[in-house]
Amino acid sequence: MAKRKIDSRAKGARGERAGAKAWSETFNVNSFRGCQFAGGPDSPDIKTDHTEIHVEVKRTEKGNPYNWLAQAVVDARGKVPVVLHRRNREEWVLIMRLQDAPRFAEEIYRQGQTLADETLPSEIQDSDQAGGGEDSSRPPGGMVSGERGTGSDTTEE
Repeated sequence: MAKRKIDSRAKGARGERAGAKAWSETFNVNSFRGCQFAGGPDSPDIKTDHTEIHVEVKRTEKGNPYNWLAQAVVDARGKVPVVLHRRNREEWVLIMRLQDAPRFAEEIYRQGQTLADETLPSEIQDSDQAGGGEDSSRPPGGMVSGERGTGSDTTEE
């Protein structure tokens, strides 16, 4: 039996739509296929509410992630370049340069704050700004690296 020919353009479009959906579900933001609406050769494969992140999508079994990332870096034009990749029957993975991780985290956090500010009632926002909220310099749970808790999970020395 002959192998069925794969329409790579259609597969790429399906991959971009699936990647946009996965991005939206993961980060709770709007995202959609970029080329479909923007059209340029340097436009991202996915446009998202994360305006400072450039997302390339690769939906392929084989390839070189370093080449994909190099393409994203050139096309990103100063934005954070990332590659969203998935093989058949596998999960999506996010590929980025380690040096870009802090900027990526800042953009994800900034957008999350923007969404929270848009959805929280104004009286909650006002109490947070007046010092009524949690200490934002501490991570969730209140522990800072190096601190010891006082709960039953700590051991006496």
